[in-house]
Amino acid sequence: MSGMGEFELIAALQRHLDPAADGLGIGDDAAAWAPTPGSLVVATTDMLVEGIHFRLDWTSPRDLGWKALAVNLSDLAAMGAAPGRALVSVALLPGQAALVEAMYEGIGELARLTGTRVVGGDTVRTSGPLVVNVALVGEADPGRLLRRDGAAPGDILMLTGRVGASAAGLALLLEGDPQRLARPEAGPLLAAHHRPVPMLAAGRKLAELGVRCAIDVSDGVASEAWHLARAGGVAITLDVGLLPLEPAAVAILGEVVARRLAVSGGEDYQLLFTAPEARAAEIAAALPEDARPTIVGRVTGPHPGGRVELIEDGRVVEPVQAGYAAF
Repeated sequence: MSGMGEFELIAALQRHLDPAADGLGIGDDAAAWAPTPGSLVVATTDMLVEGIHFRLDWTSPRDLGWKALAVNLSDLAAMGAAPGRALVSVALLPGQAALVEAMYEGIGELARLTGTRVVGGDTVRTSGPLVVNVALVGEADPGRLLRRDGAAPGDILMLTGRVGASAAGLALLLEGDPQRLARPEAGPLLAAHHRPVPMLAAGRKLAELGVRCAIDVSDGVASEAWHLARAGGVAITLDVGLLPLEPAAVAILGEVVARRLAVSGGEDYQLLFTAPEARAAEIAAALPEDARPTIVGRVTGPHPGGRVELIEDGRVVEPVQAGYAAF
């Protein structure tokens, strides 16, 4: 690893992180901490593999570190949980020590912004692609947990923020047109793809308001609506004409493409949730400005196994079970 041994690398990575307040973190065989009394522990993990989830010729190491933590924080946001401790494991090639150290700068940056403590992990050598895995543990109020199975007939379907920006950024990278990539509108799209912002404050506020059904938009709005429908055993209509599009995506790719990417592109990490229609205005007023929600559909009734219909201009355009799949 460029003359740097494993323990030297761990020490170098540790310098980019804040120490645990209770002193129980990196440096022992395992991390330990006392959970908050009366809280529910919420845990998640996500793995990013070079060539599948990112390309180093497109993504800076610092942005990669930010995103590796952000995708896990988004899972906690979708549960209404607050972040706590993270374990980061990296499989790297010889000669990648400096790259991984730069990656930890991004991890440390987002950790400080969100109150997350990185308390350990693992580093191993690999002959294959770079792999980054984050395991994240947070806490939630046991009586205020957001889940996928809480959609009820008569609920409206709401979406925080805007969608399609990250997928539009990826589309520009795949296209590789220097002129389009140089346009001012490309900046926010590329930023959305490389440095997503998890909706932690919005998730906690939804939980406080008594919302019980939510999911983060990692694999596309249509796909996430399907997960809610299947988990709750309900039928959902999703009106694609109501999706709040990212203006920069419309400006650079056109509305038709921007809307298609908003439906199925993914990696927006907004929150899709259901709530009684009578509470729509109250919820909208309570959420942060960057998470201001839009009504994009409704739960039309019970349906064993779940069902989602895409609506466009008042007509059903196709049954939905789409979205990114790992296999």
